[in-house]
Amino acid sequence: MAGELLYHIKRTVNDIKNDPTGATQNVAIRGTYTDLAAAKAAAKTALTDEGYEKGNFEVYDVKDGSGEWKHPDGLQVFAQVTDGENVTVAIETTPNDTELVGNADGKVEGPLYHILQTTIHYNLDRGGGKRETSIEGTYKGREEASKKAATTLLDEDVKKTDFAEYDESSEKEDWAYGEDVLVHAVAVGGENYLVAVVKS
Repeated sequence: MAGELLYHIKRTVNDIKNDPTGATQNVAIRGTYTDLAAAKAAAKTALTDEGYEKGNFEVYDVKDGSGEWKHPDGLQVFAQVTDGENVTVAIETTPNDTELVGNADGKVEGPLYHILQTTIHYNLDRGGGKRETSIEGTYKGREEASKKAATTLLDEDVKKTDFAEYDESSEKEDWAYGEDVLVHAVAVGGENYLVAVVKS
């Protein structure tokens, strides 16, 4: 039986060395679970499982309840190289709208396709460093995810014409936003939105 919620392990690399503004970020989904405890356990080892070595970081903090946590609540791991890069692991919770089922360990076996929406607040930070990426849906097939991604920014009250700019990769030959990004939009207030589909 499918649970009501999904727990995603979200790994973000912020390349401070090559882009001090913080605008160069790489987000990947390293696992999706139906069991929160299993997701937390997997998040704690997500970086080493990916091939990172603790010794390469000057700061490597894991949220294990043993002391004061100095980082945002949602993070499970915070790793930092001075003047290099920050790598974080967070757990993001989303509704299980597609009724995905976890295995005996609570993990949803892949491949999975996630819709990621990145909001860039150029109106608050002209360098583009103030941004956040959220998971807007998880699907078993790329086609279904791509179809949903095309309307992620839209609803009954929000139309394409409500944006100062609204571009879709399917309508552009010269696409500057990366192969995973399907939609780029600019709000009247200056916020930029990128909607992508990524595989995990």
